[in-house]
Amino acid sequence: MLSFSEIPQKTGNKKPEYSFEQQIHDQLKGFKIYLKELGNCESTIRQKSNYAGYFLQWLEPERLQPEDARYNDLLDFVDYCKSEGNSKKHINSKLRSIRNFYEYLKKQNPGIVNPATNLHLKGTHKKVISGIIDYKELETLYHCFAPKAGQVPPNDNRGKRNKAILGLLVYQGVTTEELHRLEPGHLKLREGKIYIPGNGRRNSRTLELKPFQILELHEYVNEVRPKIIKEITKPRPARKPDKINKSTLENQLFISINGSENIKNSLLHLFKAVRKTNPGIQNPKQIRAGVITYWLKTMNLRQVQYMAGHKYVSSTERYQSNNLDNLQSKLEKCHPLNYG
Repeated sequence: MLSFSEIPQKTGNKKPEYSFEQQIHDQLKGFKIYLKELGNCESTIRQKSNYAGYFLQWLEPERLQPEDARYNDLLDFVDYCKSEGNSKKHINSKLRSIRNFYEYLKKQNPGIVNPATNLHLKGTHKKVISGIIDYKELETLYHCFAPKAGQVPPNDNRGKRNKAILGLLVYQGVTTEELHRLEPGHLKLREGKIYIPGNGRRNSRTLELKPFQILELHEYVNEVRPKIIKEITKPRPARKPDKINKSTLENQLFISINGSENIKNSLLHLFKAVRKTNPGIQNPKQIRAGVITYWLKTMNLRQVQYMAGHKYVSSTERYQSNNLDNLQSKLEKCHPLNYG
């Protein structure tokens, strides 16, 4: 997708979709800063700015200022996007970016109306969540987990680390990406909580820990983790000490036994052990799906959205279909547009 900092390269007579006049660039400067402050990554900022600029460009021949646009104007914009051959998914992405742009404008002027609120096209394809594991199976997995066949619950440093990781997967529904980014300071063991930082894809949240997790994580942070770091930094014939980035490792909650800054291989080994305990559980995504589905049976949608770190409630609603809830009727209760 074209970045505003790039000079558009024309091919034939085709005009690039995201080339704007300087006036629109100026309108988007503050919006980009706003998105960055919210924790959006560069590619997301670029996309949302492009879509907001596309809308601002559309407003010009309509002789409308952003603060004057209303719901019916947005319907006209949707019709324009349809005529340009945009898919339903593409149009909904543009509408989300426009909503974000108006949220930014409302920071400057609270009286501005957001005409894109609750406006979206219905009937877009949603990925079906499959392979849901019953939550009782997940709890059994956790309590019976042993890193090696025939081993009692973990009794070595690697095993204790893996048990702590598995606990966060089963009881807090964290993603593997979040496991990589957790730091020791994110644990609030005195309060019995853990802080999970957000990024461009997910919101941050603070979640309760189970009592047995508090004991496990306390042992891991104060005894197991220092031992792993000490072992890693010992000189070995097959590895030069300068290959170990000690300062980076000290800021990571979970550490690879071999000193890698990435725990991807550690997770692969963990799930080999998981499959020995329960062959039906293939990967961390299955566990997270089972956890969120279980949460939806006992908590309301907004609570689960927060606990899962979903930026959009629609992401949480995907899991309701696996609870045999009627997702379609819920969508109809929103304010959908027919895509005729």
